[in-house]
Amino acid sequence: MSEAPPDRPFTRKALIDGDTLVGARWWQESLRLSAEPLSRRRALKGLLLLLGGSAAGLGLFAALSQPADELDVTMDALDLQKREGWNAGQAGTALRFPGAIAVDADGGPGWVDGLATLASDLAPAQASLAPFYVPTLFQALGAGSNASLRAAITPVAPRAGGVDTLRGKSILSLFEAVKMPADTAVILDLDGPTAVAVAAGMAPGFEPVFIFDNWPHPLGVVASHLTLGAVLYHRPVFLRARSARAVPAPPVFVLDRNRLSHYADEDDQFDNRYVARLPTATSLRELGIHHVLYVPPGKSDMREVDDLNDDFVALAAASIDVKSMPLTDLDAPAASGRAPATFYYGGGPHTHLWFWSSYGWHTPQVQAQPAPVRPSQVSAGAAYRPALRPTIFSSRTLGGGTGIGKQKPSGFGRVSVRASRSTGTITGIRSRRSGSFGRAGGRSGG
Repeated sequence: MSEAPPDRPFTRKALIDGDTLVGARWWQESLRLSAEPLSRRRALKGLLLLLGGSAAGLGLFAALSQPADELDVTMDALDLQKREGWNAGQAGTALRFPGAIAVDADGGPGWVDGLATLASDLAPAQASLAPFYVPTLFQALGAGSNASLRAAITPVAPRAGGVDTLRGKSILSLFEAVKMPADTAVILDLDGPTAVAVAAGMAPGFEPVFIFDNWPHPLGVVASHLTLGAVLYHRPVFLRARSARAVPAPPVFVLDRNRLSHYADEDDQFDNRYVARLPTATSLRELGIHHVLYVPPGKSDMREVDDLNDDFVALAAASIDVKSMPLTDLDAPAASGRAPATFYYGGGPHTHLWFWSSYGWHTPQVQAQPAPVRPSQVSAGAAYRPALRPTIFSSRTLGGGTGIGKQKPSGFGRVSVRASRSTGTITGIRSRRSGSFGRAGGRSGG
């Protein structure tokens, strides 16, 4: 027979009381005295009424009402899509395609045959540029779990008149006038479909290096399915240029400026934002690059976007000259009642080669009379120099021999999910305005 534990003197350590605890005692007492025991759900409803609509009360209610085996966490959006499917949490929601068209640039359905091989089809032909290719967006079409994405995707037609492709051809003609120097790289930082169309115009002389590092989603902050549709439309142009282009060819790095789109409400948006991964200064020097032409949309956007600031400052510190030329510096001659067939720097053939007088990197090999003064229609991008500024991406570079890797800022490109503690299975994904967690359907073929 076991002995009773020795008596110990009772000493009160603390007295804690208050309205909240009195209410809590009342609630617990009501459970004990009730002739009919309350269900868990009824008890929780009583607690919610007691605590009112305070943030603390709602938080406690949410915690207590959650199954004991589940926990709420955030995870990388792309990792979630690779695990649950491209349309994670929104399997019944359709993508929207303004400008959808059933044929590609050749006027046929050949794009359908290239869905699964798009990532390899558009890889750089030059081995030296392969490490900087980021085909994540293209790989979404090849994933076995994404059959529904392959069924939903369609080409997206370029803007009326093909103006973006014509502007790409204008850039190409500027560099053809100086014999396509291999020491200059171009960075297109435009909205995805525009960047793709401009790159298509440049492709006969420049090697496109696509840097698209996310997957589409029906509620995606970044509408990358439109970029993917633009790529499918221009695919035959890229393939022909790849086989005919002289080697070596200078690179054009193709970015989607919408990668940093504003994100405000996680309940009706899926945060598929990402950061651009460009080559380091060391890598560019190894490629023989001494000049970088940055192409943003317009004069008001000449400064690089935030995730590129550290990169550009590092390039300048390594004596790689970075200058900016807004896409709108390339314009058509005064309207003649017909759709423009050619775009020029400064808006006319007599101002076109003034680009080199202004930027100064090379001298045209053709004899031409440049405009006597800088065209008034163009920006001051030739005088642009990157300057360090504080951003949410500051000091987040990881470095690496093949390119800059960046840490995403806290909460950037992440999604709230509910998962089982014991199995790790995802049971809910938060992606609707109500704030509740939709049940995860798992992998069901996309």
